[in-house]
Amino acid sequence: MKKTAIVTLTYNKLEQATKPYLDSLYKFTPEDEFDLIIVDNHSTDGTVEYIKEFQKQHSNITLICNDENLGYSKGNNIGIKQVIDKPYEYIGLLNNDILFTPNWLEKTISGFSKGENVGMASPRSNEKCKLTPQNYLEGYEKFIKKFKGEIKYPLAPFFSCVIIKKEVIDKIGLLDEAFTPAFWEDWDYAFRAQYAGYNMIYVNTTFIFHNHSTTSSSVPSEIPERNKRYFFKKHPLGRYIWEHKRTNLIKDMIKYIKESFS
Repeated sequence: MKKTAIVTLTYNKLEQATKPYLDSLYKFTPEDEFDLIIVDNHSTDGTVEYIKEFQKQHSNITLICNDENLGYSKGNNIGIKQVIDKPYEYIGLLNNDILFTPNWLEKTISGFSKGENVGMASPRSNEKCKLTPQNYLEGYEKFIKKFKGEIKYPLAPFFSCVIIKKEVIDKIGLLDEAFTPAFWEDWDYAFRAQYAGYNMIYVNTTFIFHNHSTTSSSVPSEIPERNKRYFFKKHPLGRYIWEHKRTNLIKDMIKYIKESFS
């Protein structure tokens, strides 16, 4: 049994996102290392037809087609439910607007052994750099050399490409669908995992390129603010961290939570 299942949502943007994503994923990820579960949120631009043809070339793809656009949490939860009872060690949630680098999956998973109680890991991404889809393969190695150490502990991983230890999902459950259609469900899930005693990491030795907002640009503008209020209601300490920019409180927060729930 392959140890990693990858769940990816699609919703239109075939040429801008899904085609480059699939080409890059299969170029830089050995097919025997993963199974891919694609959950389509009722695309109307030929995405489903393209994926069905792509399936014929690859034996590790499962396609699930929704009758409507269910958004991020609900869509991913459908994919997770497809694999949660199977003996995978890791489940990845990957946007369809990312591009990969050699050995990205192997290197990301290696991060779980580099830290203590690691529950989620992400490769480094193109935050604060000038790399483009055209030149990132030539420039990413120089970019990631600036990071010290093999891993870093953030408040939350990058949910554009996050690998989750399956035991975390078994323990804390699925994504909160109250955040539908999108935004802030990633921070909620990271906080919930930390309440359960897990750490989040960036893996500094690997990289993916994220075409930011390619797949979320259609979300109504009022939704992020609504979901932020809901997140703060669920996680009052999160409000304090955001308002006071005290992200260095993460270790104290984890210690406090562990002591409170022990």
